Amino acid sequence: MRGRIATRYSKLEERKEVGRALSPAEEKRLLDVVGAQSSPNRSQTLATFIRVALLTGMRAGEITSLTWAQVDFERQVITVGKAKSAAGTGRQIPMNSDLFAVFSVHSAWFTKRFGQAEPWHYLFPFGKPTPNDPCKPITDVTGAWKALRKAAGVQCRLHDLRHTAATKMAEAGVPESTMLALMGHMSRAMLERYSHIRMAAKRTAMDSLMLNREQTPPAGMTKEAVSDGVPTKVPTTLNSGTIQ
Repeated sequence: MRGRIATRYSKLEERKEVGRALSPAEEKRLLDVVGAQSSPNRSQTLATFIRVALLTGMRAGEITSLTWAQVDFERQVITVGKAKSAAGTGRQIPMNSDLFAVFSVHSAWFTKRFGQAEPWHYLFPFGKPTPNDPCKPITDVTGAWKALRKAAGVQCRLHDLRHTAATKMAEAGVPESTMLALMGHMSRAMLERYSHIRMAAKRTAMDSLMLNREQTPPAGMTKEAVSDGVPTKVPTTLNSGTIQ
C-alpha cells in the first residue's frame, strides 16, 4: 500500500503544467467583462486582482495577501510578502503608470467602503458575498475567476496571467536576471522557454527589415543576391567611411 501511494505521488510530481500567454483579444475580453459586472464591491476586488496579476506577474497568493503597508505610493513600489521561494519573498516591484492608477482607484474604493486604510489592512478583504473584513484577506478567488472566464469566453488558468506578464517582458527583451528579480523564482525550463520567446520576437523584428526587392541593389551587391534574399558573397564597399 505504501509503495502504491509513493508511486502515485511520484507521478503527480513529474507532471509539468504548460502555461500559456493570453492573446491581446483574450486579455481585453477579461478586462471588459470584469469592468461591466453589476456588483461594484465584488467586481472592484476582482478587477484589481486581474489587473495586478497582468501588470506584475505576481502569483495569486502573493496578490491576495497584500496589505496596504506593502504598497508605497510615494516611491511607487510594491513589496511582495511571503512568496513561493526565499528569493521571491520581499522582492520589490516598481509601479508603472497603469499599475499606479489601478492601486489609486482601489484605494479610493477601499476608503469609501472601510474608512481610512491601516497598514495591516488587506487590499482584498475577506467576506461573502461582498468584502466586509479588511483585517482578514480573501481566501479564494477561484469561484469568481471561473465565472469571469466563462462570461468572457476565455479558456485559461489563473496562473496564465503570470505567464502573460512574463511573455510580454520576454518579447520586450527584458534580461533573465531582471525577470527573476521582478517575478521571483522561475524554473530553468521556464527561463529557457522565455528565451525562445525572446528569439522569436527578435526574428519577427528582423523580418521587418527585409530589403525592398524592387529597389536598386546596394553598392557592391548584385541584383540576383537581393532577389534571392541572401548574398552569395561578401559585398564590397566603395569607401571605408564609418556607418552612422
